[in-house]
Amino acid sequence: MKKHFFSRAGALALALTALTGITALAGEWKQDAIGYWWQDDDGSYPVSCWRWLDGNGDGISECYYFNQNGYMASNAVIDGWQVNSGGAWVENGVTQVRESWEHVKDSDDPMEILRAATERNADTTSMDMDYYMNMRMELGGEEPVDINMNGNMKVRDAASERMEYVMEVSMELLGESVRTDAFYTDGWYYYQTDGQKIKMEMSSADALNNAQIAQISAQSDDLSYIRDVSMVRNEDEITVYYTADGTELMDEVEKVLSATGYSMEDMGLTMTIDQYKGEFTIDAEGNISQERVLMDFNYGLGTDTMKLHMYMEADINATGDAVTFTIPSTEGYVDFYEYLNQALAEAVAENGAQAS
Repeated sequence: MKKHFFSRAGALALALTALTGITALAGEWKQDAIGYWWQDDDGSYPVSCWRWLDGNGDGISECYYFNQNGYMASNAVIDGWQVNSGGAWVENGVTQVRESWEHVKDSDDPMEILRAATERNADTTSMDMDYYMNMRMELGGEEPVDINMNGNMKVRDAASERMEYVMEVSMELLGESVRTDAFYTDGWYYYQTDGQKIKMEMSSADALNNAQIAQISAQSDDLSYIRDVSMVRNEDEITVYYTADGTELMDEVEKVLSATGYSMEDMGLTMTIDQYKGEFTIDAEGNISQERVLMDFNYGLGTDTMKLHMYMEADINATGDAVTFTIPSTEGYVDFYEYLNQALAEAVAENGAQAS
């Protein structure tokens, strides 16, 4: 039972991390005979996605769509939304805008600071992040179980098909420690655990979801669940503190899960949040350099219920062109489906031998 609880609780915890934020990149417009595209400071450019950009540095960002080749769309309807001749998203002829970090960084409104920082962070394409999670589970009258997970992830070109990342995760549970190393390149996801090397063909979008902790981004989250916001300025840094409404936060969790093809109901789970406290540390450029979350919640699977106390922390070490890494060798990795077929064949053979 504990194993089932952990697998589902782990998935849920990862969904909850998707409500945090990481830093965005600067960049500039480029043009050739075909059209316009946006180039980030690390040399990458957005592909097949929407991006909020402050291209003229006036403190106001507009939203643009970039096609599969990275060129800005104009005078078109994309995903049901209209973009004008300049490529900006419009509603009833009115260009939709939002204030950039430079425009609001001196505000005395902590919610405005938080919103501007998380919106800025939603367009991240490169980062280097350390993360840590501790979760204590209490199931009925049994002894509490502690789970510790920590690791590092480096990713580049996250907004394009050229995305690559490397990550390492160490997890301790019931006195056992397991380390997993994984990376993604050229349309393949590779991972290694306990000496077993497996690879799977995978789209860049699915690979980023599979990275789990990489889902830390504000995306379209409207922060409606945020309550009791306050902030403290310390030289060039701002720390924003907040609590969250448990019911509205769970609505956001459901949205994150549904984007990955899951739902609480599908997994047979119920959950209520008793306490959620968080804080963001934001540097002078509007980059979120650290996030901490403390949460207490009740978790149900069928007729079984448990209480969990969770602490999560993410430290953003670098973003943009400061993020460099080398993709490991791909030699020795076995295709997942070949590995699965081999394992099934061995199981059949073993059962046949036992029957004889």
